[in-house]
Amino acid sequence: MATQQHYVPRFLLKNFAGGEQSQVYVYDKSNDKRFRTNIKNVAAEAGFYNLEVDAGVLTLEPALAHLEANTSTIIRKVVETKTLRILNTNDVAIVAAFLAVQFVRTKEHRLRFEHLTDLVKDKLQKMGASGENIREITTSLDDLPGDKLIGMRSIVDAKELMPHFLNKTWVLYETTSAHPFYISDNPIVLHNELDHSPYGNLGLAVRGIEIYLPLSSTLCLGLLCPSIATEFQKGYENLKAMDRTAPGIADSLMAHPEATRAFCEGLATGYPIKVVEDNVMMMNSLQVIYSSRFVYCEVDAFSLVERMINDNEKYRRALRPSVS
Repeated sequence: MATQQHYVPRFLLKNFAGGEQSQVYVYDKSNDKRFRTNIKNVAAEAGFYNLEVDAGVLTLEPALAHLEANTSTIIRKVVETKTLRILNTNDVAIVAAFLAVQFVRTKEHRLRFEHLTDLVKDKLQKMGASGENIREITTSLDDLPGDKLIGMRSIVDAKELMPHFLNKTWVLYETTSAHPFYISDNPIVLHNELDHSPYGNLGLAVRGIEIYLPLSSTLCLGLLCPSIATEFQKGYENLKAMDRTAPGIADSLMAHPEATRAFCEGLATGYPIKVVEDNVMMMNSLQVIYSSRFVYCEVDAFSLVERMINDNEKYRRALRPSVS
C-alpha cells in the first residue's frame, strides 16, 4: 500500500498546529464540517507523487523530501527570529525553489487540469466534434493518468517559475494570536489591486501581483511586484525628507500614517509589518478562495469561511480556469 504523501509539507503545517500532538483545526468547505486532527492526516494522499509504469514505480518523493529538509531549516529561522534579514543569497534561492514547487504540487493544481479537460470536452461537443475525436484530443497517449502525469511534470519543470519569485520584493507580515492566519490545502495565493481588463490580473508575472504564503499562525511571507515596492520606497524617502524639514507635516497628510510608516519600514528593514484585523481577514479570505476543499487554523476560528460561503456558494470551490 502506498504511503501518505503530503502536498503541503508537514514542517509548514506544524506551524499552525497546537498542543504536543501537532493537531490542527480543519474546515471542510464541501460539507461545512469542522474537526481537529493530527497534521499527518491533512493535505496528503496515498502515492500522490508516485507514477506506476511498466518498469516499476516512478516517484518524486525523495527529491521533494530533500527540498523540504533544506527549506524547513530556513523557515524555522525566519519564524523564530521574525525577520527576513537573516536570509543570505543561498537561502533565498532555496526558498524560491520551494515556492515554485509548492505552487504546482498541490491537489488543486491537478484538479484545475482535470476541470480544464472537462471544459474542453464540453466545448468540443457543442462544436459538433465526435466522441472519438474528443477522446483523441483529451486522452493521454500512453494511457497514464493525465492529471497525475501533468502534475508531476509541473513539479519537474517548476524551476522555470523560480525567477518570478526571485524578482519580487519579499516582506514579512505579522498578526497576533487573537487574529491568526489560516493556511489551506493550496496555500500559495495571488492578489492584485490593479485592473487589467479585459485580461486577467492574476499571474506570477503580472504587474501589481502580490503573492502570499502563511508561514505560521502569526507570520506570513509576502512577495510583491517591484512596481508596488518601488512606489512605497519612493514614498518612504519623501517621508523622511519631510520629517527632516517639517516634522509632523507628513503624518497630517496621510489617512493612516502609522500603518503607512510601518509598511515602508518593513520593506526597508526586513522586519515584520504588523497588520490589523482587516488585513488578516483579506489574507485569510485568499486562503479560502484558493483552497481546493480544506482550510486549516491553529484554533477553531472559521467564522470568515462560513460567512464567505453563505454570501456566495462559489467559495466552496477553488478558482478554476474557463474556456471562452
